[in-house]
Amino acid sequence: MNAMTKPHLLLAAALVALLLVAGPALAVEDDPEEGVVEAPVDDEGRIVLVEDGRDAFFLLMVGALLVMGGFGLMNARRQLKGERPQASGEFRWR
Repeated sequence: MNAMTKPHLLLAAALVALLLVAGPALAVEDDPEEGVVEAPVDDEGRIVLVEDGRDAFFLLMVGALLVMGGFGLMNARRQLKGERPQASGEFRWR
């Protein structure tokens, strides 16, 4: 890959990302008040986050995924920095 190819690829990737973001934003209708669905509210006026057991299970699974992802990122950082005695910090194919 030469020096002229990298900026062109970067520009193309930025353009594709912009189109992926701007496409759905431009497809929104002009009047946002029609068909607006309001969140369910309890007796005290607070928004209900969990309506049934499936919602609670989904929130539990998303929370577990985020926690495990955090542990994985911490482990990868320690491995790549060479903080473990068996790790040198360099990448090698196995």
